[in-house]
Amino acid sequence: MTVPAQQAMEHALAAGGRLVDLTRREPRGQEQVCRWELVVTIGQETEDRAAAAWIIADEIMQARTDLDDLGYQLWRESVLADTKLVGIDRDHVLLHAAPVFEANDATGVTGYVGEWLWYLLTRDMPPEAGRSVEVLDPPKSAVNDGGPDGLVIHRVPGSELGFVFRLWEMKKFTGKSAAPADTIRKAWQQINNEGSRYMGQFSWGGRALSPDLRIFVGSMPRQWVERKESGNGGVSIALNAADTPVTAFDLSHTHFTTHTHPGALQGLVVAIDDLENFAKDVRGYVWSAL
Repeated sequence: MTVPAQQAMEHALAAGGRLVDLTRREPRGQEQVCRWELVVTIGQETEDRAAAAWIIADEIMQARTDLDDLGYQLWRESVLADTKLVGIDRDHVLLHAAPVFEANDATGVTGYVGEWLWYLLTRDMPPEAGRSVEVLDPPKSAVNDGGPDGLVIHRVPGSELGFVFRLWEMKKFTGKSAAPADTIRKAWQQINNEGSRYMGQFSWGGRALSPDLRIFVGSMPRQWVERKESGNGGVSIALNAADTPVTAFDLSHTHFTTHTHPGALQGLVVAIDDLENFAKDVRGYVWSAL
């Protein structure tokens, strides 16, 4: 982390304030069973990388502090002023940041940042024609936590049930072993083998859902095991730009076989120069107040 947080924030705001404002998207595999998108996220420019790292760090801490407005305020003001929190203020913010960032676990933090790349790029992408996002939650709060990585529910007027959903699995690939195709294969196999169990791990108690969405959500486990066209799978992989594959997801349908209807599979490749060091920059902004 070489760019002060204040400077990174100002550059981020000048670019538009969202991660998608620092990316370009390219549709790929349009003739495949599993279509996919390549999202090239920033480049080697120091200020752009810092802006993207700041955006992710800030979004993470907003989500982790949740309704604890004081905790978020303490963290943000300290980071932007380049000061350290002390005493009970530090203890207060630490309880939010520590579960992911205290151990400085490069593998865990990189994977966690990869999940946030998927989430922010999904949340802020232009709306698709004929559908709207009804449910999209931030990544789970713990590193390497078991269970599903992501879920998106779209309202689709005119469809059989009025909604469709997609269960997502997120992976990182740092080029140290195997190949991106192996990581993609394992992700699809995970959804194929564990998807039913994942569907039983979502908690909806206390959520304010519209009556029709509530009925749909209550029936999602049954939709999945019955392999209805309303249920779909997706795999997102974050990797170093140098490891970006020319082709990808072309064999996905041979690994995810529970759902075979058109559009059942979707892929995303998020490419960023030096992913591991980028994740360290995100951690650097989060931890600089502590």
